[in-house]
Amino acid sequence: MVNVAANELDSRYRIALLAVVGMLALTTLLIVLAYTDVLPTLPGSLNSAVNRGVIWITILFFGLGVVALRRTSFAAMRLRDIAAVKGVSELLATLQKTTILVALIGGVISVLGYILSAMTNDVTNMRNAGIIALAVLFYGFPRRSAWQRVVQATQPQAPPPPADNLPSSSTSPAKGTTA
Repeated sequence: MVNVAANELDSRYRIALLAVVGMLALTTLLIVLAYTDVLPTLPGSLNSAVNRGVIWITILFFGLGVVALRRTSFAAMRLRDIAAVKGVSELLATLQKTTILVALIGGVISVLGYILSAMTNDVTNMRNAGIIALAVLFYGFPRRSAWQRVVQATQPQAPPPPADNLPSSSTSPAKGTTA
């Protein structure tokens, strides 16, 4: 891999990793706050079964949407096309943007769980939303080796050097062939 591409991979990977770790820290903090009963007081008009249902449907939509987003964004053919048309830099930008988006969605899920716990004064809502958020964050956790393999797979391969022990075209054809 070219040194410039390796440097860009390092910096983009580091930023994506910080986003995921930051959202993991946020989720952990919100779970701890909910379990220590540090919940904001929300207006009573927000606490309705419809609002709680809408929040849970939103959490479910985000959780399943992350799987679809990541699978389509990281499809091998799509990544190969991006690298071929726009180059390695755009490929790394795509990996970074998708990873950060997945991390942000995980963070939104944890915030929604915290709001739901504040609405109902029930920490099981935060526990359940926190589990979903953590699953999303671990699903989207970037692996440096995977990013390196993607970059290497999209690089043009040099033809292998000729082997010395292969017959050249000036010798007789192989047995069983007609000339």
